[in-house]
Amino acid sequence: MRLHLLTTALLTALFSTSALAHDESPCTQEPENKWQPLSAALRKAEQAGHTVKNAEVHHKCYEIRGRTRDGKRFEMILNPVTLEARKAAQ
Repeated sequence: MRLHLLTTALLTALFSTSALAHDESPCTQEPENKWQPLSAALRKAEQAGHTVKNAEVHHKCYEIRGRTRDGKRFEMILNPVTLEARKAAQ
């Protein structure tokens, strides 16, 4: 019984932290006709020295993934109106 309670508590803690790690709120409330083109976001990533492997719109954000100059994975989440980084991680 104790093992079951401990397992349940650990799983609950694990899933609640992972839910907090993925912010799925939209980057903007602006309509798409006010957004900068995705190509501008790709250019921004490439100018930072990154090689883009994937780019998509998700939760009204531009999500760009690829590799840095030194081969590490990166992810950029940009506001499509301002192209300001909401999150940039390696």
